[in-house]
Amino acid sequence: MKAPILFSLLLLPFAGMAQQDSIPPTIPEVQPDRHTLSLTAGTDGMKIKVENMDTSKTQKGDTIRITSKRRLIRIITTPRIGIDTTETFESKLEDLKRERRNLFCYWAGLEFGINSFVTADGRIGDGPESGPLQLNNARSRFFAINFMERKWEFGSNHIGLFTGLGIEFDSYKLSENNTLLFNGDSTYAVAMESPDLRKNKLRQIGLRVPLMLEFNTKSARLPADATALAADPKAFNRDNNFHIAAGVVGSWLFDTMYKQKYNEGGHTVKQRIKDDYNLLPYRLAARAQIGYGPLNLFAEYALTPMFEEGTAPDLRALNVGITLIGFN
Repeated sequence: MKAPILFSLLLLPFAGMAQQDSIPPTIPEVQPDRHTLSLTAGTDGMKIKVENMDTSKTQKGDTIRITSKRRLIRIITTPRIGIDTTETFESKLEDLKRERRNLFCYWAGLEFGINSFVTADGRIGDGPESGPLQLNNARSRFFAINFMERKWEFGSNHIGLFTGLGIEFDSYKLSENNTLLFNGDSTYAVAMESPDLRKNKLRQIGLRVPLMLEFNTKSARLPADATALAADPKAFNRDNNFHIAAGVVGSWLFDTMYKQKYNEGGHTVKQRIKDDYNLLPYRLAARAQIGYGPLNLFAEYALTPMFEEGTAPDLRALNVGITLIGFN
Protein backbone atom coordinates (compact mmCIF):
# COMPACT_ATOMS: atom_id res chain seq x y z
CA MET A 1 0.00 0.00 0.00
CA LYS A 2 2.85 2.37 0.73
CA ALA A 3 4.24 2.22 -2.84
CA PRO A 4 1.00 3.39 -4.58
CA ILE A 5 0.56 6.15 -2.00
CA LEU A 6 4.14 7.32 -2.47
CA PHE A 7 3.71 7.30 -6.29
CA SER A 8 0.51 9.37 -6.00
CA LEU A 9 2.30 11.93 -3.83
CA LEU A 10 5.02 12.27 -6.48
CA LEU A 11 2.39 13.05 -9.16
CA LEU A 12 0.70 15.84 -7.21
CA PRO A 13 3.01 18.68 -8.45
CA PHE A 14 2.44 17.68 -12.08
CA ALA A 15 -1.32 17.55 -11.52
CA GLY A 16 -1.13 21.11 -10.23
CA MET A 17 0.70 22.20 -13.41
CA ALA A 18 -1.94 20.52 -15.58
CA GLN A 19 -4.64 22.49 -13.78
CA GLN A 20 -2.72 25.71 -14.36
CA ASP A 21 -2.45 24.95 -18.15
CA SER A 22 -6.22 24.54 -18.37
CA ILE A 23 -6.99 28.11 -17.25
CA PRO A 24 -9.75 29.60 -19.45
CA PRO A 25 -8.40 31.85 -22.27
CA THR A 26 -10.24 34.87 -20.86
CA ILE A 27 -7.33 35.48 -18.47
CA PRO A 28 -4.86 37.93 -20.10
CA GLU A 29 -1.82 36.35 -21.62
CA VAL A 30 1.47 37.06 -19.87
CA GLN A 31 3.67 39.21 -22.09
CA PRO A 32 7.07 37.67 -22.83
CA ASP A 33 10.30 39.30 -21.78
CA ARG A 34 12.26 40.95 -24.56
CA HIS A 35 14.88 38.21 -24.81
CA THR A 36 15.87 35.69 -27.44
CA LEU A 37 17.15 32.18 -26.88
CA SER A 38 20.24 31.49 -29.01
CA LEU A 39 21.37 27.96 -29.69
CA THR A 40 24.77 27.79 -31.39
CA ALA A 41 26.41 24.55 -32.56
CA GLY A 42 30.18 24.58 -32.78
CA THR A 43 33.23 22.39 -32.46
CA ASP A 44 33.19 22.85 -28.73
CA GLY A 45 29.63 21.62 -28.39
CA MET A 46 26.20 23.19 -28.03
CA LYS A 47 25.92 26.59 -26.37
CA ILE A 48 22.74 28.15 -25.06
CA LYS A 49 22.66 31.90 -24.50
CA VAL A 50 19.93 34.34 -23.55
CA GLU A 51 20.33 37.86 -24.97
CA ASN A 52 18.28 41.02 -25.40
CA MET A 53 16.04 41.15 -28.48
CA ASP A 54 16.66 44.00 -30.93
CA THR A 55 13.15 44.62 -32.29
CA SER A 56 14.47 46.82 -35.08
CA LYS A 57 16.15 43.78 -36.64
CA THR A 58 13.47 41.15 -36.08
CA GLN A 59 10.13 40.37 -37.56
CA LYS A 60 7.01 41.20 -35.55
CA GLY A 61 5.62 37.66 -35.53
CA ASP A 62 7.05 34.50 -34.01
CA THR A 63 7.14 31.01 -35.45
CA ILE A 64 7.14 28.79 -32.32
CA ARG A 65 5.68 29.33 -28.81
CA ILE A 66 6.61 27.23 -25.80
CA THR A 67 4.28 27.82 -22.84
CA SER A 68 5.15 26.85 -19.28
CA LYS A 69 3.62 27.70 -15.95
CA ARG A 70 5.03 31.21 -15.67
CA ARG A 71 6.72 31.94 -18.97
CA LEU A 72 5.85 32.28 -22.68
CA ILE A 73 9.00 31.58 -24.70
CA ARG A 74 9.02 32.80 -28.32
CA ILE A 75 11.52 31.70 -30.92
CA ILE A 76 11.74 34.44 -33.55
CA THR A 77 13.34 34.04 -36.98
CA THR A 78 15.00 36.86 -38.91
CA PRO A 79 16.68 36.95 -42.34
CA ARG A 80 20.42 36.46 -42.31
CA ILE A 81 22.41 39.34 -43.75
CA GLY A 82 25.11 38.82 -46.36
CA ILE A 83 23.81 35.54 -47.78
CA ASP A 84 24.19 35.05 -51.54
CA THR A 85 20.78 35.67 -53.17
CA THR A 86 21.92 35.33 -56.78
CA GLU A 87 19.11 32.99 -57.80
CA THR A 88 16.39 35.25 -56.40
CA PHE A 89 17.98 38.34 -57.94
CA GLU A 90 18.32 36.73 -61.38
CA SER A 91 14.66 35.72 -61.30
CA LYS A 92 13.65 39.27 -60.35
CA LEU A 93 15.95 40.68 -63.03
CA GLU A 94 14.23 38.61 -65.72
CA ASP A 95 10.86 39.95 -64.55
CA LEU A 96 12.20 43.51 -64.75
CA LYS A 97 13.56 42.96 -68.26
CA ARG A 98 10.20 41.60 -69.40
CA GLU A 99 8.37 44.53 -67.81
CA ARG A 100 10.70 47.03 -69.50
CA ARG A 101 10.39 45.40 -72.93
CA ASN A 102 6.61 45.42 -72.72
CA LEU A 103 6.46 49.01 -71.51
CA PHE A 104 8.82 50.49 -74.09
CA CYS A 105 7.20 48.83 -77.11
CA TYR A 106 4.58 50.79 -79.06
CA TRP A 107 2.58 48.32 -81.12
CA ALA A 108 -0.21 46.71 -79.08
CA GLY A 109 -3.37 48.81 -78.96
CA LEU A 110 -6.31 50.11 -80.98
CA GLU A 111 -5.49 52.19 -84.06
CA PHE A 112 -7.83 54.57 -85.88
CA GLY A 113 -7.05 56.46 -89.05
CA ILE A 114 -7.91 57.50 -92.59
CA ASN A 115 -7.58 54.93 -95.36
CA SER A 116 -6.66 55.98 -98.89
CA PHE A 117 -4.20 55.29 -101.71
CA VAL A 118 -1.67 57.14 -103.85
CA THR A 119 -2.01 57.17 -107.65
CA ALA A 120 0.82 56.93 -110.16
CA ASP A 121 0.72 60.71 -110.66
CA GLY A 122 0.95 61.38 -106.91
CA ARG A 123 -2.67 62.20 -106.18
CA ILE A 124 -4.29 60.83 -103.02
CA GLY A 125 -7.57 58.99 -103.42
CA ASP A 126 -8.93 60.63 -106.58
CA GLY A 127 -8.07 61.85 -110.08
CA PRO A 128 -8.28 60.22 -113.50
CA GLU A 129 -5.37 57.91 -112.76
CA SER A 130 -7.27 56.18 -109.94
CA GLY A 131 -9.45 54.26 -112.40
CA PRO A 132 -12.49 52.59 -110.76
CA LEU A 133 -11.83 53.93 -107.26
CA GLN A 134 -12.79 57.57 -106.72
CA LEU A 135 -12.58 58.01 -102.95
CA ASN A 136 -14.22 60.09 -100.29
CA ASN A 137 -11.04 60.27 -98.23
CA ALA A 138 -12.63 61.65 -95.06
CA ARG A 139 -15.03 58.69 -94.86
CA SER A 140 -12.56 55.99 -95.90
CA ARG A 141 -11.45 54.69 -92.53
CA PHE A 142 -8.74 52.44 -91.20
CA PHE A 143 -9.06 50.45 -87.96
CA ALA A 144 -6.67 47.91 -86.44
CA ILE A 145 -6.51 45.80 -83.30
CA ASN A 146 -2.87 45.05 -82.54
CA PHE A 147 -3.17 42.45 -79.81
CA MET A 148 0.29 40.85 -79.52
CA GLU A 149 3.85 42.17 -79.45
CA ARG A 150 7.35 40.84 -78.88
CA LYS A 151 10.48 42.96 -78.51
CA TRP A 152 14.22 42.30 -78.43
CA GLU A 153 16.39 44.96 -76.78
CA PHE A 154 19.90 45.74 -77.97
CA GLY A 155 21.56 46.12 -74.59
CA SER A 156 19.18 48.76 -73.20
CA ASN A 157 15.65 50.06 -73.61
CA HIS A 158 16.88 52.84 -75.94
CA ILE A 159 16.94 50.67 -79.06
CA GLY A 160 15.27 47.40 -79.98
CA LEU A 161 13.49 45.37 -82.64
CA PHE A 162 9.85 44.37 -82.28
CA THR A 163 7.27 42.26 -84.05
CA GLY A 164 3.69 41.33 -83.23
CA LEU A 165 0.30 40.43 -84.60
CA GLY A 166 -2.86 42.36 -85.35
CA ILE A 167 -6.01 42.44 -87.44
CA GLU A 168 -6.89 45.35 -89.74
CA PHE A 169 -10.07 46.65 -91.37
CA ASP A 170 -9.62 48.75 -94.54
CA SER A 171 -12.63 50.67 -95.80
CA TYR A 172 -12.63 52.52 -99.16
CA LYS A 173 -15.68 54.81 -99.46
CA LEU A 174 -16.39 55.63 -103.14
CA SER A 175 -17.33 59.25 -103.78
CA GLU A 176 -19.11 58.82 -107.15
CA ASN A 177 -22.47 57.20 -107.88
CA ASN A 178 -20.76 54.28 -109.62
CA THR A 179 -21.01 50.54 -109.23
CA LEU A 180 -17.82 48.50 -109.08
CA LEU A 181 -17.51 45.57 -111.50
CA PHE A 182 -14.74 43.17 -112.52
CA ASN A 183 -13.88 40.24 -114.75
CA GLY A 184 -10.79 38.12 -115.20
CA ASP A 185 -8.92 40.89 -117.02
CA SER A 186 -9.88 44.13 -115.30
CA THR A 187 -11.71 45.95 -112.52
CA TYR A 188 -13.77 48.95 -113.54
CA ALA A 189 -16.64 51.26 -112.47
CA VAL A 190 -19.92 51.97 -114.31
CA ALA A 191 -21.76 55.26 -113.71
CA MET A 192 -25.35 54.97 -112.43
CA GLU A 193 -28.12 57.54 -112.87
CA SER A 194 -30.29 55.73 -110.37
CA PRO A 195 -30.65 54.66 -107.68
CA ASP A 196 -28.81 57.21 -105.58
CA LEU A 197 -26.33 55.16 -103.51
CA ARG A 198 -26.31 55.98 -99.81
CA LYS A 199 -23.45 53.56 -99.16
CA ASN A 200 -20.88 52.51 -101.74
CA LYS A 201 -17.68 51.07 -100.32
CA LEU A 202 -15.08 48.35 -100.66
CA ARG A 203 -13.87 46.67 -97.47
CA GLN A 204 -10.93 44.36 -96.71
CA ILE A 205 -9.95 42.47 -93.56
CA GLY A 206 -6.48 41.09 -92.94
CA LEU A 207 -3.94 39.83 -90.43
CA ARG A 208 -0.85 42.03 -90.01
CA VAL A 209 2.69 41.41 -88.75
CA PRO A 210 5.23 44.22 -88.16
CA LEU A 211 9.03 44.16 -88.10
CA MET A 212 10.26 47.51 -86.81
CA LEU A 213 13.32 49.14 -85.27
CA GLU A 214 12.37 51.33 -82.31
CA PHE A 215 14.18 54.11 -80.42
CA ASN A 216 13.28 55.49 -76.95
CA THR A 217 14.85 58.51 -75.23
CA LYS A 218 13.94 57.79 -71.61
CA SER A 219 16.47 55.84 -69.58
CA ALA A 220 15.29 52.76 -67.66
CA ARG A 221 18.34 51.12 -66.11
CA LEU A 222 18.33 47.72 -64.49
CA PRO A 223 19.91 47.12 -61.04
CA ALA A 224 23.46 45.75 -61.09
CA ASP A 225 22.99 43.39 -58.14
CA ALA A 226 20.65 42.39 -55.34
CA THR A 227 21.91 45.17 -53.06
CA ALA A 228 21.12 47.83 -55.68
CA LEU A 229 17.67 46.32 -56.24
CA ALA A 230 16.88 46.33 -52.51
CA ALA A 231 18.05 49.93 -52.17
CA ASP A 232 16.00 51.14 -55.14
CA PRO A 233 13.08 48.85 -56.14
CA LYS A 234 12.33 49.45 -59.82
CA ALA A 235 8.96 50.66 -61.08
CA PHE A 236 9.36 51.62 -64.73
CA ASN A 237 7.12 54.13 -66.45
CA ARG A 238 7.23 55.74 -69.88
CA ASP A 239 6.22 59.26 -68.88
CA ASN A 240 8.10 61.92 -70.87
CA ASN A 241 9.50 59.29 -73.23
CA PHE A 242 9.97 60.34 -76.84
CA HIS A 243 9.83 57.35 -79.20
CA ILE A 244 10.22 56.75 -82.90
CA ALA A 245 10.14 53.56 -84.99
CA ALA A 246 10.44 52.56 -88.64
CA GLY A 247 10.10 49.29 -90.53
CA VAL A 248 7.62 47.24 -92.52
CA VAL A 249 4.21 45.66 -91.96
CA GLY A 250 3.09 42.59 -93.90
CA SER A 251 -0.64 41.94 -94.30
CA TRP A 252 -2.59 38.90 -95.48
CA LEU A 253 -5.96 40.21 -96.71
CA PHE A 254 -8.22 37.19 -96.40
CA ASP A 255 -11.65 38.82 -96.78
CA THR A 256 -12.99 41.30 -99.37
CA MET A 257 -16.55 42.62 -99.54
CA TYR A 258 -18.28 45.24 -101.71
CA LYS A 259 -21.27 46.95 -100.05
CA GLN A 260 -24.05 49.10 -101.49
CA LYS A 261 -27.13 50.59 -99.82
CA TYR A 262 -29.92 52.61 -101.46
CA ASN A 263 -33.66 53.29 -101.33
CA GLU A 264 -36.03 51.68 -103.82
CA GLY A 265 -39.81 51.85 -103.71
CA GLY A 266 -39.76 53.25 -100.18
CA HIS A 267 -37.61 50.40 -98.90
CA THR A 268 -33.92 50.23 -97.99
CA VAL A 269 -31.97 47.79 -100.15
CA LYS A 270 -28.61 46.40 -99.02
CA GLN A 271 -26.27 44.48 -101.29
CA ARG A 272 -23.15 42.64 -100.19
CA ILE A 273 -20.88 40.88 -102.66
CA LYS A 274 -17.95 38.80 -101.45
CA ASP A 275 -15.28 38.47 -104.13
CA ASP A 276 -11.67 39.47 -104.71
CA TYR A 277 -12.27 42.19 -107.38
CA ASN A 278 -8.72 41.41 -108.61
CA LEU A 279 -7.27 42.84 -105.42
CA LEU A 280 -3.98 41.32 -104.26
CA PRO A 281 -4.48 39.13 -101.17
CA TYR A 282 -1.28 40.46 -99.56
CA ARG A 283 0.42 43.78 -98.92
CA LEU A 284 3.85 44.90 -97.78
CA ALA A 285 3.89 48.44 -96.42
CA ALA A 286 6.57 50.75 -95.06
CA ARG A 287 5.56 52.09 -91.64
CA ALA A 288 6.82 54.98 -89.52
CA GLN A 289 5.54 56.02 -86.12
CA ILE A 290 6.41 58.74 -83.65
CA GLY A 291 5.09 59.70 -80.24
CA TYR A 292 5.54 61.11 -76.77
CA GLY A 293 4.52 59.20 -73.65
CA PRO A 294 1.45 57.08 -74.42
CA LEU A 295 0.64 59.06 -77.60
CA ASN A 296 1.54 57.37 -80.89
CA LEU A 297 1.05 58.60 -84.48
CA PHE A 298 1.64 56.34 -87.47
CA ALA A 299 1.65 56.24 -91.28
CA GLU A 300 1.80 53.25 -93.64
CA TYR A 301 2.55 53.34 -97.37
CA ALA A 302 2.21 50.16 -99.45
CA LEU A 303 5.25 48.93 -101.38
CA THR A 304 3.00 46.54 -103.34
CA PRO A 305 0.06 47.54 -105.61
CA MET A 306 -3.56 47.12 -104.57
CA PHE A 307 -4.67 45.26 -107.72
CA GLU A 308 -3.19 42.42 -109.69
CA GLU A 309 -0.92 43.64 -112.46
CA GLY A 310 -2.79 44.84 -115.56
CA THR A 311 -6.28 44.67 -114.06
CA ALA A 312 -6.40 48.29 -112.77
CA PRO A 313 -4.16 51.36 -112.45
CA ASP A 314 -1.16 51.09 -110.11
CA LEU A 315 -2.56 52.27 -106.77
CA ARG A 316 -0.63 52.07 -103.48
CA ALA A 317 -2.54 51.90 -100.20
CA LEU A 318 -1.92 54.69 -97.69
CA ASN A 319 -3.23 55.09 -94.15
CA VAL A 320 -2.40 57.52 -91.35
CA GLY A 321 -3.76 57.61 -87.84
CA ILE A 322 -3.31 57.46 -84.11
CA THR A 323 -3.09 54.77 -81.46
CA LEU A 324 -5.90 55.83 -79.11
CA ILE A 325 -5.71 53.03 -76.57
CA GLY A 326 -2.49 51.23 -75.75
CA PHE A 327 -2.66 47.78 -74.12
CA ASN A 328 0.44 48.33 -71.94
